[in-house]
Amino acid sequence: MSDRKDRFALISKFEQHCKINEIIRPAINKYVEQWAADAILESFEYKDIVSAMSYYFEINSSPTWKGFARNVDRLLQSMKVQEEDDRFRKEMRVKTREWIDG
Repeated sequence: MSDRKDRFALISKFEQHCKINEIIRPAINKYVEQWAADAILESFEYKDIVSAMSYYFEINSSPTWKGFARNVDRLLQSMKVQEEDDRFRKEMRVKTREWIDG
């Protein structure tokens, strides 16, 4: 079980992202949602959670805490697939450039 301070800090981080992205601050009952934060913190590394949160705010026009908590694993998987695709495309561009330049 993660520390109570860490659970509340994760929820506050989500609220800060809302403020930064100029989204109306959601009404989050921290005492109820701390258990979702606990599950997230127990399942993933903190740096991965923060990067998934940033990605969630990039791709979602109306992000919610519950949506993030439910889909953090899918977000991380999607980020990994996107990273692999970007790396593959970069490699193919280099090979294509070499082929064209002959």
